[in-house]
Amino acid sequence: MAFTDNCDLFAAVHEDGINRVARHIMRQRPSLFNYATQYVNDHPELACHPVDHTIDVTNHSNPLFHVMNAIPIFGADAPPVGLNFCAQLVEAKIDFHPGNVISLPAELNPPLQPQHLAMMVRVCGGIDCPPRQFIDQIPPGSPFPNRAGAEGQKQPPEIVPPTRKLICFCLNAFVIAHVELVAVFGKAFLMGKVDGVDIVDIKPDELEDGVNCYLRTTIEVLLREKLAIPLEKLTLSFPLFGMPIALQPTPNPPVANNPAVEDDQLKAFVSIM
Repeated sequence: MAFTDNCDLFAAVHEDGINRVARHIMRQRPSLFNYATQYVNDHPELACHPVDHTIDVTNHSNPLFHVMNAIPIFGADAPPVGLNFCAQLVEAKIDFHPGNVISLPAELNPPLQPQHLAMMVRVCGGIDCPPRQFIDQIPPGSPFPNRAGAEGQKQPPEIVPPTRKLICFCLNAFVIAHVELVAVFGKAFLMGKVDGVDIVDIKPDELEDGVNCYLRTTIEVLLREKLAIPLEKLTLSFPLFGMPIALQPTPNPPVANNPAVEDDQLKAFVSIM
């Protein structure tokens, strides 16, 4: 059966293409996916994972990291103290049904179900642990006996100790989702829906549950606020040879799923009206 038996136009994108484009973007613009303090930026060998990048990044002196402020030691303000850190997204993949790119954890009840997709990201992070000698060099007592930063008294500069090595960790996060048409206030939206989230090997279990819930809530809110597509936006009208032409997603029936997540592809079926 031809893809256009029940529609006029057909389009599809393969998971391999999406993953290749994502990898290319991560290598071409590493500072969008790697965050660190200035010291780690100046000493990239301290990062928890080598920053993979294209030769263009080096040739054009583009940054490897997005420079962030040091993590503050809360309550320390005389002088303020911060610690070097890094946070890196080192891998990202998508897998359309039937699922042959990502090995899902047991908590998400594999295998991947029909018309569903899976996503996996690997995140690495690290934080400095200063030696006792550094702490002993901080003078005891506050230079502001009444209150820090009193009028006429200059706030002392932040102290960020140089780092020999970060304490690093890496986590794999998995998401299962599907796409559906949702009616909101009488308008149809094409929206992603999260079915399951799991971050592997976080203990205790209650901490893992809390992090999973935060991640799922974050993804679902972003899907609703940023990635919900009004169906009317997918409808195009234009004149062709003096005749009005309209393109819109093919309804169900005759197409069972539109868009369809199957055969390692995201498929779309369009009718000409």
